[in-house]
Amino acid sequence: MPDPVPLTYALLAVAVLLSAWVQGFSGLGFSLIAAPVLTQVIPGSSGIGLVNTLALAQNAWQVSREEGDIHWNVLKRMGPGLLGGVLLGVLALILLPDRLRPLVVALSSLLSMAVLIWWHPMSTPRTATLSGAWGASVNTYAGVGGPPLAAYLVQQDWDPGSYIRTQQTVFALLNIMSIPLLGLPPLHLQAFAGGIAIVVLGTSLGIAVRHRVPPERRKRISQTMVLLVAGIALLRAVVQLFG
Repeated sequence: MPDPVPLTYALLAVAVLLSAWVQGFSGLGFSLIAAPVLTQVIPGSSGIGLVNTLALAQNAWQVSREEGDIHWNVLKRMGPGLLGGVLLGVLALILLPDRLRPLVVALSSLLSMAVLIWWHPMSTPRTATLSGAWGASVNTYAGVGGPPLAAYLVQQDWDPGSYIRTQQTVFALLNIMSIPLLGLPPLHLQAFAGGIAIVVLGTSLGIAVRHRVPPERRKRISQTMVLLVAGIALLRAVVQLFG
């Protein structure tokens, strides 16, 4: 597969920068915004692999920049669901045709936001397993599995810094498990390095302005951005499928 043209690179850079800013700003949203854009330019499992690789860089950077405890015990509760979800996502990659992926990515973005807003799971082993399996399967197939995981973790009554650091650690583990199974597109090394640099920049900017905005307003802004990008991706996917 040839590298994207320079204009496409620029559009991808804007999408990654916006995604990283939202994640740094709100603690959630990188893959929700990046996946619908990147997977329409780089289809197939390698496109999701690229999203998850950039997300892994974002996870590591945000964990290093936040203050708070990482609650490692939550990984034990969610671990079986995460592993099973990755395997289920790989099965979907094998069985579902690539031409459906843009539509699935866009729909997953919208449905995941609905999960984040309306689903409030209790802290039980069953919900931990369900949340892990749901998030991991969607993340592996479509790169948009964050909200089902966040919907569980946000109920744990941790301080904001500990919540974000623990959440990013869970996301990082999930991405580490999925990337070898998904693969990466044959882009130049400079493209990967540039993408990671943009992720670091966007995340840092998001963190820098977080405490200057009231929490409820921050939440509305982040959700609006995600829904807007996912909605546009959904319309483009429908045109591609039926046009």
